[in-house]
Amino acid sequence: MKGTNFLAIITAYMLFLSFKPISVITDSYEDRPHFVIETRSAIYYYDKSGGGFSRIFDVDGNDWVNFNGDPKATYPSGASGGFRGIPNLVFGSEDGGAGHPGFNKCISKLEGDNIIRTTSKSGKWEWTWTFYDNYAALTVIKADLDHKYWFLYEGLVAGSFNPGNKYWGTNLGGPYNATPSLNHGEYILGNWNWAYFGDFEYNRILFVAQDKNDDLTDHFSYMGDSSDGVNSSDGMVVFGFGRDKGAKPLLTGTTNSFNIGFIDKKVVTATDHEEVKAHIFNIFNK
Repeated sequence: MKGTNFLAIITAYMLFLSFKPISVITDSYEDRPHFVIETRSAIYYYDKSGGGFSRIFDVDGNDWVNFNGDPKATYPSGASGGFRGIPNLVFGSEDGGAGHPGFNKCISKLEGDNIIRTTSKSGKWEWTWTFYDNYAALTVIKADLDHKYWFLYEGLVAGSFNPGNKYWGTNLGGPYNATPSLNHGEYILGNWNWAYFGDFEYNRILFVAQDKNDDLTDHFSYMGDSSDGVNSSDGMVVFGFGRDKGAKPLLTGTTNSFNIGFIDKKVVTATDHEEVKAHIFNIFNK
């Protein structure tokens, strides 16, 4: 009887966790005001003035972004912290830095229980992030007609920089373990709808997805924080929807939406890849 009661208590507790509501509080990180959004699968740190994520923790406490330092750091040292972030939307204009942690180009406000609305101080850009249990969704509401943008993931896969132990995949296939070094002019270009990133020693991946197909160039590489490239002691993965060679943004307009989230799975085989594909498909077809 005692064993039965204990099992009932554990079952009830797990059920409680599965229905844990999304919470949003205000906190500080790197001496900057942040929204901290806690969901069932992640904790997101959203820089209010930067308009982007400086940290995204999984349930094991690994930070998959780990922005720190100066976003205007010199190249390539900024790969160890200052260059990191999601989505790092605006580059190469007077609003450059909007959507990137560490900059002061935005104003962000909470709407309801699970939506953050960000507007650039220039008034030319606006987007929302909506948070769900298992993913977060970015919707571009307003974009500068005179400047293109991109959606980037620049951070640490599973919380560390060790390209030889990482893998990635896209809707066109995977997993891959190619390690192109952006420091040495190496990168892989493609046209992808979604991508995932993982570590061979970790049973979880981060995915990024674009909800509408396009014919624009997308980018994958690694950037080390020194001339050693992928062999540097620190650095970041560089993935971009709408990023052409020469760090050229390609996205336009307000019809673009993107999702990010974790999937509790290691991708080793083609079958694993197909399961991830089905998971992402289900998100877009709810």
